[in-house]
This record gives sequence, structure tokens and C-alpha cells, in this order.
Amino acid sequence: MATTSSSVPVPLTELEPGIVARLHETRLDTQTRLFLRSLGLTDASSVRVCKRGEPLIIQVRTTRIGLSRTVGRDILVVPEAPAAGTC
Repeated sequence: MATTSSSVPVPLTELEPGIVARLHETRLDTQTRLFLRSLGLTDASSVRVCKRGEPLIIQVRTTRIGLSRTVGRDILVVPEAPAAGTC
């Protein structure tokens, strides 16, 4: 499980709650990618994992988003550090 700062991209589903990561790339279809972009998940945006499982809950800026495990697995991020506070 990815829990600390690293420059190696990992699937979003591998991060523990509280970890902040930067979006690296997605392997999603165009429609899903555009939908997530409309919710704030843009290139190089910072995300925090709030809850693992189904759904995977992430925070992007001030918005919490629930993702299926399948979608989360296709979002690659670079872990940065544990975040202060909670989602």
C-alpha cells in the first residue's frame, strides 16, 4: 500500500485514508474523464483519500467525490504526504 511520498504513480485505490496525492494520469474513457474534470479533478490537481472501499471517497479542493473501485483503479496519482485534518 502506498502511504508516503513517492515519485512513482500508483492507482488511487492503493492509497490509505488521509494521504494526499497529485493526479498523474487517467486510463478512463473520454466521457468519464470529462465528467470528473467537471467535478474538479483536473490535470495535476491534488486529491486526498477520505475512505477506501466501495465507494472510494476522495476530496478534490472542497468537494468530496465517491468513485467506484473500477474508476479509482484507473486514476494514477503520485503520493505526496499525509494530510492534516480530516475530509
